[in-house]
Amino acid sequence: MEQLTFSKINVGLAITGKRPDGYHNIDTIFQSIRLGDSIYITKHHSVVFSGDAPELPTYIQKLIPYDENNLAMKAVRALQSYTGCQTGAAIHLLKRVPAAAGLGGGSSDAAGILLALNKFWDLRLKGSELQDLASQLGSDVPFLLKGGTARGKGRGDELTNLPTGKPQWLLIVKPKLSVSTAKAYARFAGQSAYTNQTIDTVESHLNKGQFKEAFAASGNTFEELLFPLYPELAACKQFFTDRGFITRMTGSGPTMVVYLDKALDAIDLQEEIKKAGHEDWLSLITKTHGQEDLP
Repeated sequence: MEQLTFSKINVGLAITGKRPDGYHNIDTIFQSIRLGDSIYITKHHSVVFSGDAPELPTYIQKLIPYDENNLAMKAVRALQSYTGCQTGAAIHLLKRVPAAAGLGGGSSDAAGILLALNKFWDLRLKGSELQDLASQLGSDVPFLLKGGTARGKGRGDELTNLPTGKPQWLLIVKPKLSVSTAKAYARFAGQSAYTNQTIDTVESHLNKGQFKEAFAASGNTFEELLFPLYPELAACKQFFTDRGFITRMTGSGPTMVVYLDKALDAIDLQEEIKKAGHEDWLSLITKTHGQEDLP
């Protein structure tokens, strides 16, 4: 069987404070996008796991472990532990979502494994049980079980579903650098230009079906924290804003999301990226999920 996954962007992300458990509280809008991986599962006497990412640059391929450290394998082990199931499966992961990019690629694979093996092993777990397992695996995983549009609070796992509008064209651009989320959080001094009120405004636009206005009203605290450390991130965002495109960083970076009025804009921008000598910026054309894309 094949299970298709999907990834996510953040339409606004405000860090709102530090928690007693050492994590930070955030307020964000998650939006699922069509960019996703494929998980192939066949019968096997034991659990074996493999994967590859032929469409991704070599430096990203090297970041992805196909062993017990992969979040997808942690999802397998969580299911086995919870259900006691000892059935085998040969699992192959075909990666298309860049790793360490703020797109929830690893989390989407974990969510995909929970959904796929629940069917493949005929476990018959309820949605609430899968959600509980998902929240143990990571703060993005519960959202990526269902997708759509949702406001996330707490660590991002306290979800309130929002209406999902029409699909929107996006260009996803990842500069060739790795950022430290821990370093970024360490720089958070308790204040940000982006607050709960920012996300309230974004939500208000989304409730009216105004995705472009919601995207324009959004902001990301991680831009404030990371741009001073990584000037290339600020330059990447400016490359698109100088050309009149609304651009925001997603998650904890380093990926920029560029809003497009039409798909042709993406082709033109990819040509401009090449002409400007930014061949090491990975750019991918995708769309947000519309209601018809959701399970």
